Amino acid sequence: MPQKLGPSTSVIQSSARDVAPASAGEASLLGGVDVRQLWASIYRNRWVALMIIGAALALGILFSLLSTPIYQASASIQIDQEAAKVIGTEQANSSAAIQDSDRFLRTQIDVLQSRSLRQAVAEDLGLFDNKEFLAKMDEDQVDEAKGRLTLEATREEQVLRILKENMSVSLPVESRVAQVFFTSPDPELAAMVANSFAENFIRNNLQRKFDTSTYAREFLKEQLDGATKRLSASEKQALDYARRSRIIDTGSTGEGAAAASAKSLTTSTLIQLNATYTAAVARRVDAEKRWDAARRGSALDLPIVQSNLAVQRLLEERAKAQADYQEELQRRREDYPTVRQAQAKIAELNSQIDRIASGIRSTLREEFEAAREQEEELGRRLAKTKEDTLTEQGASVELSILRREAETNRQLYDLLLKRYNELNAEAGVQANNLAIVDEASTPIKPVKPNLLVNILLSILAGLIMAALYVFGREQFFSAIQTPDDVARLLKMPLIGSIPNMPQSVDVDKDLLDPKGVMAEAYSSVRTALLLSSNDGLPKSITFLSTTPSEGKSTSCFAISLSLARLGKRVCVIDLDLRKPSQHKFFELSSDHTGMSELLSQNATIDQAVRTTKFENIDFIGSGHRPPNPTDLLTGRYPEQLLAEIEARYDVVMIDSAPVLGLSDALLVSDLAALTIFVVEAGRIHAGSVQSALGRLRQSNGHIGGVLLTKFDAQASGYSNYEYQYQYRYGA
Repeated sequence: MPQKLGPSTSVIQSSARDVAPASAGEASLLGGVDVRQLWASIYRNRWVALMIIGAALALGILFSLLSTPIYQASASIQIDQEAAKVIGTEQANSSAAIQDSDRFLRTQIDVLQSRSLRQAVAEDLGLFDNKEFLAKMDEDQVDEAKGRLTLEATREEQVLRILKENMSVSLPVESRVAQVFFTSPDPELAAMVANSFAENFIRNNLQRKFDTSTYAREFLKEQLDGATKRLSASEKQALDYARRSRIIDTGSTGEGAAAASAKSLTTSTLIQLNATYTAAVARRVDAEKRWDAARRGSALDLPIVQSNLAVQRLLEERAKAQADYQEELQRRREDYPTVRQAQAKIAELNSQIDRIASGIRSTLREEFEAAREQEEELGRRLAKTKEDTLTEQGASVELSILRREAETNRQLYDLLLKRYNELNAEAGVQANNLAIVDEASTPIKPVKPNLLVNILLSILAGLIMAALYVFGREQFFSAIQTPDDVARLLKMPLIGSIPNMPQSVDVDKDLLDPKGVMAEAYSSVRTALLLSSNDGLPKSITFLSTTPSEGKSTSCFAISLSLARLGKRVCVIDLDLRKPSQHKFFELSSDHTGMSELLSQNATIDQAVRTTKFENIDFIGSGHRPPNPTDLLTGRYPEQLLAEIEARYDVVMIDSAPVLGLSDALLVSDLAALTIFVVEAGRIHAGSVQSALGRLRQSNGHIGGVLLTKFDAQASGYSNYEYQYQYRYGA
């Protein structure tokens, strides 16, 4: 029984990674994208991609040369939020507040693009039913009405549509100067229409302001007439009510103060009486205090008496008289005439002082009595006046209401009159917040077609279409191109890759040269096979491919030759019973006894084995072509036969038929210990290879890995140095 190795042999996988220059995980990545693989895909499809880009570029240039030149004229308009104040009474537009400037400017741009402005431009330039205008705009005049519109209305809509499609507005950020553009095949027409848009925009703005002012004046006039009538009626009603109620207003009658400061005669009297009564109470309290002090003590102790000039003079005289009396008394007796005369003088002075003090006390009493009587009288009058005031208040409430109504009407009248006068003053002055900065001039150079822009766009479009082509081809029609594709698309280990040789190189001679490029490449594969398991080289190896001419026969021969150089005894078997080709490498005939006879048990191994000109290599051909090769490969005898051959050699190399379309390869793969699947680079679709590998797995084929043949690194988009170490290190 031949020693069989499973498809998951770790040594082969490790060897495959060593032979391959870089696995998918080792590829150069940029943001998760395999840059090297991307470049390789582009490089492989470079000629078609260049043709696509060239075709797009040619179409772009052709389009630019054949297109009608389009000219663009522009006029600039300055848009201010507030118009300049001419007479000083103009008010700022509330819609143009500073915090609302963005919406204000956006509104002005919308007005520039409005249908009404386009209609004004068309009427101003006489564009309606103007065939010359349509001709200059490369338009044909409509001859049939559309929908419910009349023919005339349809033609007007055509003109408005042309103006809309060819007019544009630009307002740079942080600027209040808007650019109005108009494009046309005729440069003079473009400038004329652009200027008309700017002029009609300003004219319509002034007209809107004038209409608004006229409406405001008419409205204020109506309101003012009504306010005049209401003011007259309210003032007359208040005056009539005051007369009927006999309420006399003694307060301010100036304008704007009637309701706030109006006072009736009764109220004024009450206020005055209250103030007089308060003063009388204060006087009575003061007089009462002075009288109480005079009544309880000596009159001479009163401050008012002591401060009296007459009393002060008499007291001085009395003091002098007392001094004279004492002096006389010291010299004479009391009955002496001069002493008695001094006593009489002192008594007279005391009498005068007492009379004056008593008079002052009486005066204080009289003052107190008068103050008390005056207080009582004022109290009675105040009480009566309060009653009169309370009676009058009921009537004053209604009068106040009437007066407030009259004052409100007066304020409204004054406000309306002031605003009406301002509007009349502003009516003759039309301040505008719009101004033309630059008028549109006739353009000299067309803006379309822009050859440079069209070339760039054509190149960009070509690049996009080329990228789509490359992507679609690589994704939906991808072939196994590189060693990386083996791991990425087939999920199989790579045993090795064989370079594609130029036609000038003799492949057979290169294989026979141990230092040849292909010989070195197959030497790398040989190394992988020697390390394929812990037991060393498998006893039997089958070479399969998806389709014919992928290099499986050449690979079988080349690896056999490489193993023989190491002293291994190799037997090469050609089991492609339908179309054998292995005998050509050994320069032997195909009509010799071979595997057909061995499998049909019509010959022995010794009869079938043929010695070749290569040392250590024997060959068993396919033999004569059997009528049904599949029948010969079924059963247990092929396995026994292979075991006998394996016993005579170090390794048996089997060249088998392709997988697709035939079942021979499936049976042969099951016989051998290891199967090498040969894939020609850039030829076979990945789906076909995957299908072939799937069939092999279903038939329990022992797939060891994939051998990539005819690999051209440069044509696949990879630099030669990435792969040349596999087969050039000995050159």
